[in-house]
Amino acid sequence: MTMRASVLRRDKNVALHEALRLIASSNTSVVEPSISFSTGVIYPIIVKVAAQYGISESEVLEELNRLGVFEKEPHETLVSCPNCNSIRLFSKLHCPGCGSDNLMKTLILTHATCGGLNVLEEAEKTPNCTKCGKPLHETKVIGTLYQCRNCGARFEAPLPAWRCADCRLSFDYKQNRYMTIYRYKVNKDKIQTAEKQLLVSLALEGFADLGLKVASAPQVKGKSGYFHSVDLALTGGLTPLYVDIVPDSPRALGEALSSIAKTTDLDGEHIIFIPKTLEKSVASAPGGNVLFYENARDLLQKTIQLQEKLKVKKR
Repeated sequence: MTMRASVLRRDKNVALHEALRLIASSNTSVVEPSISFSTGVIYPIIVKVAAQYGISESEVLEELNRLGVFEKEPHETLVSCPNCNSIRLFSKLHCPGCGSDNLMKTLILTHATCGGLNVLEEAEKTPNCTKCGKPLHETKVIGTLYQCRNCGARFEAPLPAWRCADCRLSFDYKQNRYMTIYRYKVNKDKIQTAEKQLLVSLALEGFADLGLKVASAPQVKGKSGYFHSVDLALTGGLTPLYVDIVPDSPRALGEALSSIAKTTDLDGEHIIFIPKTLEKSVASAPGGNVLFYENARDLLQKTIQLQEKLKVKKR
Protein backbone atom coordinates (compact mmCIF):
# COMPACT_ATOMS: atom_id res chain seq x y z
CA MET A 1 0.00 0.00 0.00
CA THR A 2 1.35 3.45 -0.93
CA MET A 3 1.92 6.14 1.68
CA ARG A 4 -0.93 8.22 0.21
CA ALA A 5 -3.36 5.28 0.34
CA SER A 6 -2.38 4.65 3.95
CA VAL A 7 -2.98 8.30 4.88
CA LEU A 8 -6.36 8.27 3.13
CA ARG A 9 -7.36 5.14 5.02
CA ARG A 10 -6.30 6.69 8.32
CA ASP A 11 -8.25 9.87 7.59
CA LYS A 12 -11.32 7.85 6.65
CA ASN A 13 -11.19 5.83 9.88
CA VAL A 14 -10.73 9.01 11.92
CA ALA A 15 -13.72 10.59 10.15
CA LEU A 16 -15.84 7.49 10.71
CA HIS A 17 -15.00 7.45 14.41
CA GLU A 18 -15.81 11.15 14.75
CA ALA A 19 -19.13 10.62 12.97
CA LEU A 20 -19.96 7.82 15.41
CA ARG A 21 -19.15 10.06 18.36
CA LEU A 22 -21.46 12.78 17.00
CA ILE A 23 -24.27 10.28 16.46
CA ALA A 24 -23.85 8.81 19.94
CA SER A 25 -23.68 12.21 21.69
CA SER A 26 -26.72 13.57 19.83
CA ASN A 27 -28.77 10.45 20.61
CA THR A 28 -29.88 10.39 16.98
CA SER A 29 -32.10 7.46 16.06
CA VAL A 30 -32.41 8.21 12.32
CA VAL A 31 -29.97 10.09 10.07
CA GLU A 32 -32.19 11.82 7.51
CA PRO A 33 -31.21 13.89 4.48
CA SER A 34 -31.83 17.60 4.06
CA ILE A 35 -32.88 18.34 0.47
CA SER A 36 -32.84 21.82 -1.08
CA PHE A 37 -32.14 23.44 -4.42
CA SER A 38 -29.12 25.33 -3.09
CA THR A 39 -27.30 22.41 -1.44
CA GLY A 40 -28.81 19.34 -3.11
CA VAL A 41 -28.89 16.34 -0.76
CA ILE A 42 -26.87 16.59 2.44
CA TYR A 43 -26.87 14.77 5.76
CA PRO A 44 -26.28 17.58 8.32
CA ILE A 45 -24.78 15.37 11.03
CA ILE A 46 -22.31 13.85 8.53
CA VAL A 47 -21.46 16.68 6.12
CA LYS A 48 -19.10 18.65 8.40
CA VAL A 49 -17.05 15.59 9.32
CA ALA A 50 -16.82 14.46 5.69
CA ALA A 51 -15.73 17.93 4.53
CA GLN A 52 -13.14 18.23 7.29
CA TYR A 53 -11.37 15.05 6.21
CA GLY A 54 -11.89 15.42 2.47
CA ILE A 55 -14.08 12.38 1.94
CA SER A 56 -17.60 12.11 0.56
CA GLU A 57 -20.72 11.89 2.69
CA SER A 58 -21.79 8.81 0.76
CA GLU A 59 -18.54 7.05 1.68
CA VAL A 60 -19.06 7.76 5.38
CA LEU A 61 -22.69 6.61 5.19
CA GLU A 62 -21.90 3.42 3.28
CA GLU A 63 -19.01 2.50 5.59
CA LEU A 64 -21.16 2.95 8.69
CA ASN A 65 -23.84 0.88 6.97
CA ARG A 66 -21.21 -1.84 6.31
CA LEU A 67 -20.14 -1.74 9.97
CA GLY A 68 -23.73 -2.47 10.98
CA VAL A 69 -24.32 0.90 12.67
CA PHE A 70 -26.85 1.94 10.03
CA GLU A 71 -29.82 0.24 8.48
CA LYS A 72 -30.34 1.79 5.06
CA GLU A 73 -33.88 2.38 3.83
CA PRO A 74 -35.47 4.44 0.98
CA HIS A 75 -36.51 7.98 1.97
CA GLU A 76 -37.54 9.64 -1.29
CA THR A 77 -37.14 9.22 -5.05
CA LEU A 78 -36.20 12.28 -7.11
CA VAL A 79 -35.69 13.08 -10.79
CA SER A 80 -32.00 13.59 -11.56
CA CYS A 81 -29.98 14.76 -14.55
CA PRO A 82 -28.93 11.92 -16.89
CA ASN A 83 -25.63 13.67 -17.56
CA CYS A 84 -24.30 14.79 -14.15
CA ASN A 85 -26.82 13.17 -11.76
CA SER A 86 -27.68 16.53 -10.18
CA ILE A 87 -31.10 17.05 -8.64
CA ARG A 88 -30.83 20.83 -9.04
CA LEU A 89 -33.34 21.01 -11.87
CA PHE A 90 -35.68 23.59 -13.37
CA SER A 91 -39.05 22.10 -14.33
CA LYS A 92 -40.28 22.76 -17.86
CA LEU A 93 -43.39 21.79 -19.86
CA HIS A 94 -43.36 20.90 -23.56
CA CYS A 95 -45.98 20.77 -26.29
CA PRO A 96 -46.73 17.10 -27.15
CA GLY A 97 -47.13 18.12 -30.81
CA CYS A 98 -44.09 20.20 -31.73
CA GLY A 99 -41.99 19.92 -28.53
CA SER A 100 -41.88 23.68 -27.91
CA ASP A 101 -41.75 24.94 -24.33
CA ASN A 102 -43.40 28.24 -25.35
CA LEU A 103 -46.73 27.46 -23.70
CA MET A 104 -49.48 29.39 -22.00
CA LYS A 105 -51.95 28.04 -19.48
CA THR A 106 -55.61 28.80 -20.19
CA LEU A 107 -58.70 28.51 -18.03
CA ILE A 108 -62.12 27.28 -19.15
CA LEU A 109 -64.77 29.41 -17.41
CA THR A 110 -68.54 29.35 -17.32
CA HIS A 111 -70.24 32.73 -16.99
CA ALA A 112 -72.81 32.60 -14.17
CA THR A 113 -74.98 35.27 -15.82
CA CYS A 114 -75.56 33.61 -19.17
CA GLY A 115 -73.90 30.19 -18.92
CA GLY A 116 -71.45 31.05 -21.68
CA LEU A 117 -68.14 29.16 -21.93
CA ASN A 118 -64.96 31.23 -22.17
CA VAL A 119 -61.31 30.33 -22.64
CA LEU A 120 -58.78 32.86 -21.46
CA GLU A 121 -55.14 33.11 -20.39
CA GLU A 122 -54.52 32.58 -16.69
CA ALA A 123 -53.08 36.08 -16.29
CA GLU A 124 -55.83 37.85 -18.27
CA LYS A 125 -58.00 40.22 -16.19
CA THR A 126 -61.83 40.45 -16.42
CA PRO A 127 -62.39 40.27 -20.18
CA ASN A 128 -65.90 40.27 -21.64
CA CYS A 129 -67.98 37.11 -22.09
CA THR A 130 -67.91 35.75 -25.64
CA LYS A 131 -71.64 34.93 -25.41
CA CYS A 132 -73.29 37.94 -23.75
CA GLY A 133 -70.52 40.52 -24.03
CA LYS A 134 -70.67 41.47 -20.36
CA PRO A 135 -67.56 41.54 -18.07
CA LEU A 136 -66.70 38.15 -16.59
CA HIS A 137 -67.13 39.08 -12.94
CA GLU A 138 -69.09 36.03 -11.82
CA THR A 139 -67.41 32.93 -13.21
CA LYS A 140 -66.57 29.37 -12.29
CA VAL A 141 -63.44 27.54 -13.45
CA ILE A 142 -64.48 24.19 -14.93
CA GLY A 143 -61.19 23.14 -16.48
CA THR A 144 -57.72 24.07 -17.69
CA LEU A 145 -55.95 23.79 -21.02
CA TYR A 146 -52.47 24.55 -22.29
CA GLN A 147 -51.92 26.26 -25.60
CA CYS A 148 -48.69 26.16 -27.59
CA ARG A 149 -47.67 29.59 -28.86
CA ASN A 150 -45.50 27.89 -31.47
CA CYS A 151 -48.00 25.61 -33.25
CA GLY A 152 -51.29 26.77 -31.71
CA ALA A 153 -52.23 23.31 -30.38
CA ARG A 154 -54.38 23.05 -27.26
CA PHE A 155 -54.08 20.13 -24.86
CA GLU A 156 -54.80 19.17 -21.25
CA ALA A 157 -51.49 17.48 -20.40
CA PRO A 158 -48.17 18.93 -21.54
CA LEU A 159 -45.07 16.75 -21.47
CA PRO A 160 -42.78 17.22 -18.43
CA ALA A 161 -39.15 18.18 -19.01
CA TRP A 162 -36.27 19.66 -17.04
CA ARG A 163 -33.14 21.77 -17.38
CA CYS A 164 -30.17 21.02 -15.15
CA ALA A 165 -28.89 23.98 -13.14
CA ASP A 166 -25.39 22.48 -13.01
CA CYS A 167 -24.57 21.19 -16.50
CA ARG A 168 -27.49 23.01 -18.25
CA LEU A 169 -28.64 19.91 -20.11
CA SER A 170 -32.31 19.93 -21.17
CA PHE A 171 -34.04 16.55 -21.13
CA ASP A 172 -37.52 15.05 -21.04
CA TYR A 173 -39.22 12.31 -19.07
CA LYS A 174 -37.87 9.62 -21.42
CA GLN A 175 -34.24 10.58 -20.68
CA ASN A 176 -34.36 11.41 -16.99
CA ARG A 177 -32.98 9.31 -14.19
CA TYR A 178 -34.60 8.50 -10.86
CA MET A 179 -32.38 8.85 -7.82
CA THR A 180 -33.38 7.11 -4.62
CA ILE A 181 -32.44 9.11 -1.55
CA TYR A 182 -31.89 7.05 1.58
CA ARG A 183 -32.21 7.59 5.28
CA TYR A 184 -30.29 5.57 7.85
CA LYS A 185 -31.75 4.06 11.02
CA VAL A 186 -29.15 3.96 13.79
CA ASN A 187 -28.44 0.64 15.47
CA LYS A 188 -27.24 2.03 18.80
CA ASP A 189 -26.13 -1.38 20.04
CA LYS A 190 -23.50 -1.50 17.28
CA ILE A 191 -21.93 1.93 17.87
CA GLN A 192 -19.44 0.88 20.57
CA THR A 193 -18.39 -2.23 18.64
CA ALA A 194 -17.79 -0.15 15.51
CA GLU A 195 -15.86 2.49 17.49
CA LYS A 196 -13.61 -0.20 18.94
CA GLN A 197 -13.00 -1.69 15.50
CA LEU A 198 -12.00 1.70 14.07
CA LEU A 199 -9.70 2.55 16.98
CA VAL A 200 -7.95 -0.82 16.74
CA SER A 201 -7.48 -0.27 12.99
CA LEU A 202 -5.92 3.13 13.69
CA ALA A 203 -3.59 1.63 16.31
CA LEU A 204 -2.50 -0.99 13.78
CA GLU A 205 -1.69 1.82 11.36
CA GLY A 206 0.32 3.59 14.05
CA PHE A 207 2.42 0.49 14.75
CA ALA A 208 2.77 -0.49 11.08
CA ASP A 209 6.47 0.38 10.74
CA LEU A 210 7.76 -1.68 13.65
CA GLY A 211 8.12 -4.82 11.55
CA LEU A 212 6.55 -6.97 14.26
CA LYS A 213 4.07 -9.79 13.97
CA VAL A 214 0.64 -8.41 14.87
CA ALA A 215 -2.35 -10.41 16.07
CA SER A 216 -5.79 -8.86 16.58
CA ALA A 217 -7.93 -9.92 19.55
CA PRO A 218 -5.74 -12.85 20.63
CA GLN A 219 -6.01 -14.86 23.82
CA VAL A 220 -2.75 -14.40 25.75
CA LYS A 221 -1.62 -16.80 28.46
CA GLY A 222 -0.66 -14.95 31.63
CA LYS A 223 1.90 -15.83 34.28
CA SER A 224 -0.88 -17.40 36.34
CA GLY A 225 -1.86 -19.68 33.48
CA TYR A 226 -5.09 -17.73 32.96
CA PHE A 227 -5.80 -16.55 29.40
CA HIS A 228 -6.52 -12.85 28.84
CA SER A 229 -8.16 -11.17 25.86
CA VAL A 230 -6.20 -8.21 24.50
CA ASP A 231 -6.93 -6.06 21.48
CA LEU A 232 -3.48 -6.31 19.89
CA ALA A 233 -0.42 -8.46 20.49
CA LEU A 234 2.84 -7.39 18.82
CA THR A 235 5.52 -10.05 18.97
CA GLY A 236 8.94 -10.62 17.41
CA GLY A 237 10.76 -7.91 19.35
CA LEU A 238 12.79 -8.14 22.54
CA THR A 239 9.61 -8.36 24.59
CA PRO A 240 5.95 -8.79 23.59
CA LEU A 241 3.79 -5.69 23.46
CA TYR A 242 0.11 -6.00 24.35
CA VAL A 243 -2.35 -3.22 23.60
CA ASP A 244 -5.86 -2.63 24.91
CA ILE A 245 -8.09 0.19 23.67
CA VAL A 246 -11.09 1.39 25.65
CA PRO A 247 -13.71 3.27 23.58
CA ASP A 248 -15.63 6.13 25.16
CA SER A 249 -18.97 4.77 26.35
CA PRO A 250 -21.07 4.41 29.51
CA ARG A 251 -19.14 1.17 30.22
CA ALA A 252 -15.71 2.73 29.65
CA LEU A 253 -14.69 2.99 33.33
CA GLY A 254 -15.36 -0.69 34.03
CA GLU A 255 -13.50 -1.73 30.88
CA ALA A 256 -10.57 0.53 31.75
CA LEU A 257 -10.19 -0.93 35.26
CA SER A 258 -10.54 -4.46 33.88
CA SER A 259 -7.76 -3.78 31.34
CA ILE A 260 -5.47 -2.30 33.99
CA ALA A 261 -5.99 -5.38 36.18
CA LYS A 262 -4.48 -7.64 33.48
CA THR A 263 -1.12 -5.88 33.50
CA THR A 264 0.59 -7.68 36.37
CA ASP A 265 -0.27 -11.10 34.92
CA LEU A 266 0.91 -10.36 31.37
CA ASP A 267 4.47 -11.37 30.53
CA GLY A 268 5.39 -8.34 28.45
CA GLU A 269 4.70 -4.62 28.10
CA HIS A 270 1.04 -3.68 28.35
CA ILE A 271 -0.23 -0.38 26.89
CA ILE A 272 -3.80 0.76 27.61
CA PHE A 273 -5.45 3.59 25.69
CA ILE A 274 -8.24 5.16 27.75
CA PRO A 275 -10.50 8.15 26.93
CA LYS A 276 -9.25 11.38 28.46
CA THR A 277 -12.65 11.89 30.08
CA LEU A 278 -11.65 9.14 32.54
CA GLU A 279 -8.28 10.61 33.43
CA LYS A 280 -9.27 11.64 36.97
CA SER A 281 -11.08 8.36 37.62
CA VAL A 282 -8.24 5.98 36.73
CA ALA A 283 -5.09 8.08 37.11
CA SER A 284 -4.42 6.59 40.56
CA ALA A 285 -5.19 2.98 39.57
CA PRO A 286 -2.08 0.79 40.05
CA GLY A 287 -0.42 -1.02 37.15
CA GLY A 288 -0.45 -0.58 33.41
CA ASN A 289 1.12 1.94 31.10
CA VAL A 290 -1.95 4.11 30.57
CA LEU A 291 -2.18 6.63 27.74
CA PHE A 292 -5.17 8.96 27.64
CA TYR A 293 -6.53 9.99 24.25
CA GLU A 294 -8.97 12.78 23.35
CA ASN A 295 -10.23 11.44 20.02
CA ALA A 296 -9.34 9.04 17.23
CA ARG A 297 -6.77 11.42 15.70
CA ASP A 298 -5.05 11.79 19.08
CA LEU A 299 -4.95 8.01 19.57
CA LEU A 300 -3.33 7.60 16.15
CA GLN A 301 -0.69 10.23 16.97
CA LYS A 302 0.07 8.59 20.31
CA THR A 303 0.57 5.18 18.68
CA ILE A 304 2.95 6.74 16.14
CA GLN A 305 4.89 8.44 18.94
CA LEU A 306 4.99 5.19 20.90
CA GLN A 307 6.24 3.39 17.81
CA GLU A 308 9.18 5.81 17.56
CA LYS A 309 10.10 5.14 21.20
CA LEU A 310 9.97 1.40 20.60
CA LYS A 311 12.23 1.75 17.55
CA VAL A 312 14.80 3.44 19.74
CA LYS A 313 14.60 0.58 22.25
CA LYS A 314 15.24 -1.98 19.51
CA ARG A 315 18.51 -0.36 18.43
